[in-house]
Amino acid sequence: MRQKLPISLTNIMLIIGGVIFIGYLYFVGFWQVVQVILALDVRIALSTIVIDLSCIVLFSLGWKLLLGSGMKFKYCIEGVLVSIFGDMMIPTASISGEIFRISLAVKKSKLQISEVTASVFLHRLILGLTFGAVLGFSVIMLILTETMQMATLSFFIGMVAIDIVLAIIGIYAVFNTHKFKKLASKIILKTGGFFRRFKSSYNAEEMKNKVIGGFDTFHGAVVGVKKEKMLASIAILTVRWFIVALVPYLMFYSLGYHASYWIVLTVSIMVSMVQMVPIGIPGLVGVMEVSMTAFFIGFGIAADIAASATILTRLVMFWFELFISAIATSYIGVKEAMTSGKNNAL
Repeated sequence: MRQKLPISLTNIMLIIGGVIFIGYLYFVGFWQVVQVILALDVRIALSTIVIDLSCIVLFSLGWKLLLGSGMKFKYCIEGVLVSIFGDMMIPTASISGEIFRISLAVKKSKLQISEVTASVFLHRLILGLTFGAVLGFSVIMLILTETMQMATLSFFIGMVAIDIVLAIIGIYAVFNTHKFKKLASKIILKTGGFFRRFKSSYNAEEMKNKVIGGFDTFHGAVVGVKKEKMLASIAILTVRWFIVALVPYLMFYSLGYHASYWIVLTVSIMVSMVQMVPIGIPGLVGVMEVSMTAFFIGFGIAADIAASATILTRLVMFWFELFISAIATSYIGVKEAMTSGKNNAL
């Protein structure tokens, strides 16, 4: 008898995503969407690939400035691509991707893990801060150029306020990590007996010293970032938000539909927040399409046009990124394996 292979959780979540996507196509009108996409200006659509690549480079550059001279820029790009692949395959609100990014950076640089972790934390916090700032600016432009319902306006203002407050709290915490050393030390010493039950050689005092050393290195790495590099990183990540929105904006344009840039920018930023929700579906297949299309429809764009632009945008910002990040991850994996094999042979 053939033994049935168990269905993994990932496959189950992919099936759920597929069902959501099929339902989404039914709702927006599959054949109407096909007809809209067939009228596509391919040249304009293909230009968004260059824009997407430039956004990846800008994201990497924003991180490189925080790392300083400790790691080459090409390795920063590799780390970001591996992070993208990890986020798409293991959707855990970017946690999995950042773990991969930190791991690769430690191998490729002369920096300690606490220094790399500090740069990634700071990078993410700056991204969150610029998210709120650009969303706030976009909402102001929408108020000036578009008619908005009070409920919608209140929602966006609330999102801006929450994001900026959380980002400020996060930045304060990162810059004041040394203040948490005492708390960490107390926790380690109090839980020492518990861990010794599982490992008799566990030394709470030694672990405390290691953790305190990590806190000091982390704090030193954060406060060691030069002010001008910090401001440059903020500026780059701010500009990146405006460029990211050009992908769906040009997709609308390639379909012969002239959407408001401020509507597209607002939706692009809001959808990036949806990506942070750890739903568990790889690539958030189905969920992202529904979210982006729903936002566009909410701004008065017809369902078939909104869905067409969304699907085309996802082809670039998901499927294309998945393709290049998978190649980069495979290349890095093979190179690491070959290097490890040579070292073992010596």
